This record gives sequence, structure tokens and C-alpha cells, in this order.
Amino acid sequence: MNDEQAPLRGSAAALEPAALADPSAPPTQPQTRGQVDGGAAPASSLSLTQRLLAWAREFIQFGMVGATAYIVDAGLFNLLQHGPLGVLAGHPNTAQFVAAATATLYSWIANRLWTYRGRTQENATREAVLFFFANACGIGITQFCLLFTHHILGYTSALADNIAAYVVGFALGTAFRFFFYHYVVFTGHTRA
Repeated sequence: MNDEQAPLRGSAAALEPAALADPSAPPTQPQTRGQVDGGAAPASSLSLTQRLLAWAREFIQFGMVGATAYIVDAGLFNLLQHGPLGVLAGHPNTAQFVAAATATLYSWIANRLWTYRGRTQENATREAVLFFFANACGIGITQFCLLFTHHILGYTSALADNIAAYVVGFALGTAFRFFFYHYVVFTGHTRA
């Protein structure tokens, strides 16, 4: 997205889901507030139904990327912790961190290229730093759930590890990530 296509910081268009952008549509010239002569309608003129559909599309794409990242994360965790070689057996937090870091890299690439493709920033470094910060917070939420289950509740079975990390921790971390990505990471703004 070039400077002419980027929504103005603080505009209503900046708050709309990425799914509204049609990647096959030709780029339009910048519009001034209220301009209607053949240009795209301002985001504030979209109907509630259109906004809800755009949010639903974005959430579904986010969910599909998240589901595949979940498979990478949980699969690698179980392979490292409980697999035939048990490379990190007895070290659930280390196994979960390695698995989550791998899934995070996959997730950034998939979200950048698909879910938020119309809202990515020209400054990919800034975007990546914010993305990895959001995921570090999500990993922290999962780590807390796993530590709480192991050290406070005393549950150390494979089932307890998976419920703590991949049911409770993943659900809480995913909710945090969705809102952080939408409002902070993939805003489509270029640095001023």
C-alpha cells in the first residue's frame, strides 16, 4: 500500500476490517471527506450489515490462520514434550516456548499475506516488532496458565499440560491477539 492509498490516521477507514479491501480492484485516488463523485464511499457510510460482514470475514480468516498455527504449536509441543524422542520431556515451559515461537513466525507470515493483506504497513520491521510483542504477550498468558497448573494446582500429566496450554491459555491469548492485531499491528498506517 502506498502513501496515497493509506487511510488517514484516526479516520473511520482505519478502523474498518481488512476484508473490505478488494485486492483485485484498481487503486483509487485519495478522497477528501464527503467526496462522492465516482469515488469509493467513506467507511462511515457503510451499512451496519456491510461492517458486520467485513468483521466476520476478517475473523474467519484470522481463525483459519490461528487454527493452522494451533496445529503447528500443539503438534510441536507434544512432539518435543511427549514424543518418541522426548527431546524436552520434563520441561513443558521450554517445549511450549519453542513450539509457540515456531507457530508465531508462521502466523505472522500468513496473517500479513492473507488476513490483513490490505492493511499491512510499508514499515514491515515496525509491524513485525508489534506482531511479535503481541505474540509474546499471548505466549506469556499461555505460560502463566501452564505454570499455574503445574506449580499451584500440581497437575503434571500430559492431559493437564494440554488443557492448561491449549484450551485455557490459547483461548485467552487468542482473544488478546485478535484485538491487538486489528487495532495496533495491521492498521495500514505508514509512519509519519
